[in-house]
Amino acid sequence: MHELQDQHYLRAVTEFGDSRKIIAHRDIYSQSGVKLVASGIHITSDLYERLVKHKMLPTLDLALSAENMLDAEGIAHDVQDLLQTNQKLKIVADAIDGGFACRETINAIDLPAPLAFKLTVAREKFPRIYRHSLSLMIVGVFLARRDKMAARDERWVAAAALFHDIGLLHIDPKLLEPSHVMSIDERRHLYAHPLTAYLLLCEFPDFPRQISDAVLEHHERMDGSGYPRGLQGEKISRHGQILAVAELVAKAFDADYPDVSWKKLEMMLKLNSRRYGQGLIGYLDVFRNDGAAPSGIDDPEHLAAQVRLIAKLFEIFNQHADPAHRDSIFDFAQTRLAMLRLSLFEAGFDPREPDRLIQLFTDDPDSMAEYAPLLDETLWRFKSLVMEISRHWPEESGKDDRQPKETQRAWLSEMNRQLSTL
Repeated sequence: MHELQDQHYLRAVTEFGDSRKIIAHRDIYSQSGVKLVASGIHITSDLYERLVKHKMLPTLDLALSAENMLDAEGIAHDVQDLLQTNQKLKIVADAIDGGFACRETINAIDLPAPLAFKLTVAREKFPRIYRHSLSLMIVGVFLARRDKMAARDERWVAAAALFHDIGLLHIDPKLLEPSHVMSIDERRHLYAHPLTAYLLLCEFPDFPRQISDAVLEHHERMDGSGYPRGLQGEKISRHGQILAVAELVAKAFDADYPDVSWKKLEMMLKLNSRRYGQGLIGYLDVFRNDGAAPSGIDDPEHLAAQVRLIAKLFEIFNQHADPAHRDSIFDFAQTRLAMLRLSLFEAGFDPREPDRLIQLFTDDPDSMAEYAPLLDETLWRFKSLVMEISRHWPEESGKDDRQPKETQRAWLSEMNRQLSTL
């Protein structure tokens, strides 16, 4: 297997061995041929310091097995537990043959022992990642069913959803904490996780290529703004397109974000419609009346500040980006902002006239509930633009987004500064 293990995954595995019996079912050697672990040895955190100094052959997933390792039945049981606690996901599952299709699809997934071991580690040591993968699998199967995919393709989507984030098990866990603000260097580790997962899956030749390709593509976008390869349009497989939409929906339906109503999700999808595969967003209309309580209305002053900031961000680009000195970064930003401006026009907000929308909040207070998610998503799109530029042209940004280099473009530096004020 490709050498992907690192200190973070090794620590998770060895610490897991302190609470669950993990046994080496074959000898583990260093690359230089020194036997590090004999077959039959129990793996615990006591072995971490010895093992972390070496590249191991075979890799951990191929050499270890855990007591009560996950199998299809265990995954299906975890899905049922999740549905009992998440009403939004239950609505999705019920829309697929009353939820039976998910169980059938899970039972049909071929689960090699090394990947079953990795999922078991994820379940116990990275529960948020594991739970998110189950959520994404439920939404992915629904989308595949609505897209009239064959049963085989549904199974591929489900498997890709289940494994799409296993690459995250190999990065520093602190980067995944919701409160952690990532630097540009740290983001590069995050951007690599689809490739890491892809390489892991490619080590199993019996796994259909469509599964590993979809995993690699789940952060690609139809307009080319995604990663890791910046694919556009139909170069992204339909399985990958489904995973991309399912990723967004699954996060919105996550129990950790209970205030995300269908209205807010709908606005997120509407503003990003050109980034996702044709027709997929339309399949979600069935959840328009999901019974979720509307999210709380933001403070009017806060909404007004957001409106003015959005208008200011467009103005910054128009003032500081010189069309006479066009280059790839200018064209990239100009295209993204033109698409965003068009989406805002379609939603009834002209960034050139911010006071008109602010006045609407006074004249019609009920409109605030409609525009609050629009404003949140628009500001995220600006932040996303800055992150995309950092990803494609890292030399243009400092190591910390909050402290850009003096050589950075004036409009990009000013956008960073303004985004940090709210």
